[in-house]
Amino acid sequence: MMKLSTVFAVSLLLSTSLFSHFSYAEGRSIEYGKINQLRDLATNKAKSKYLTPLFKLQIGNQEIKIDDIKLWLEQEEKVIANATFDKEGNINLPILPQADAEKTLLHSNYSKDDVGFILNTSLKPLESKELKYSDVFVLLDDINNFTEHMAGGFSMFVPSMDEIKFTFDAPATITVKDSKGKTKAYKTDDELVIEIPKKKRWMQSDTWLQFSALPTRYEPID
Repeated sequence: MMKLSTVFAVSLLLSTSLFSHFSYAEGRSIEYGKINQLRDLATNKAKSKYLTPLFKLQIGNQEIKIDDIKLWLEQEEKVIANATFDKEGNINLPILPQADAEKTLLHSNYSKDDVGFILNTSLKPLESKELKYSDVFVLLDDINNFTEHMAGGFSMFVPSMDEIKFTFDAPATITVKDSKGKTKAYKTDDELVIEIPKKKRWMQSDTWLQFSALPTRYEPID
């Protein structure tokens, strides 16, 4: 899968590869509300079929094994869920109704320096050489919405993603064909890259993307 990653620092600058890496390793017990909100947004409210949200362990102490780690949700001093993990460190915990999540704590049996966790998002590879334009570019709406929620009051400083960058391993062409049959061809540059903007009229009409070859990578850019 193609992974997106974000550095969310005090400056709230996004890295060029985007938004989806955000650390919540703040201590052994933290509020679950914000994590739950972002997981719900990425999992249940995303429109794009290409976006895959993951909730993963980040192990800082390499002597610690996954089987040694315990994460659990606690509400009013009662355990309501224990996390399970797969071999890649993906965390399985329920997404709660937000009102319940606001009253819930996420606990770890290790310190923040030893074990943290991140929201990590991957893009599924494009599956066909002919795809509806809106099916691909709705990804930008999801990413901008997610980033706005993640940045909170600082979202005004975060650039909006309005193009998709496609990278190929050989010269290629992407043809945009609108509902009237009019076409516009985009060719790879010297770096085997094609950048296509999001346009309202293409989103709202029966516009298609025709690839001469499938890209090895694609990513939103501002």
